[in-house]
Amino acid sequence: MQDVLILEDETDLRDTMVEFMESMGHSSSGVGSVEEAEKWLEQHDARVLVVDLTLPGENGLSWLRRRPDLKGRGIIMVTASGSDNERVAGRLAGADSYFVKPVNLVELGMSIKNLTERLKYAKAWQLDSLTWKLTSPDGNTIKLTSSERLFMEALAVTPGLAVNRHDIIRRLGEDPKVYDQRRLEILVRRLRSKITESLHCDPPISTARSVGYAFTDDLDWVE
Repeated sequence: MQDVLILEDETDLRDTMVEFMESMGHSSSGVGSVEEAEKWLEQHDARVLVVDLTLPGENGLSWLRRRPDLKGRGIIMVTASGSDNERVAGRLAGADSYFVKPVNLVELGMSIKNLTERLKYAKAWQLDSLTWKLTSPDGNTIKLTSSERLFMEALAVTPGLAVNRHDIIRRLGEDPKVYDQRRLEILVRRLRSKITESLHCDPPISTARSVGYAFTDDLDWVE
């Protein structure tokens, strides 16, 4: 998990922004297109996205509209235009801040600082069904397998309440009458270990005796 990913197609400006953010103590990376951003996000994550709206190929505004799952991060838009219509469109797409070029890098850095501090201490876990990711309250993320994602979706319907094993098994696409429930137990055990080892926290997945399982913490579900 880094503080910021900068999506800017002007190489010199992108490099300058990354270097300046690093000098302010923000762990940063930069990419030049939506395609590069999506490839980067497959392997990494960032609390804040700085997105130039004018890009080669798909533009930044279109990307944010197409990816509502990105709203769980802080989003700062950068553009050469400062029209009211564009600002409104940016806000609707999830932007927290809006900068018009030339950007004051000190001001941009302070906006990133405010967003990262707010997001770093967010209380809720986040399940993202589009990217198959589970994110802890401190911002660390793991990639889920297909079965793990379906299991988490079953619990996300009613966080804090026990979900019947048969309902979970149906969510996994199996028939409860013939499904070996030991497979479910193994799935849960491995997911708990994955959370403990990779996210360095206690997994909030509890066993409800004679019923099923429950997610026992706040959970935001991006479907």
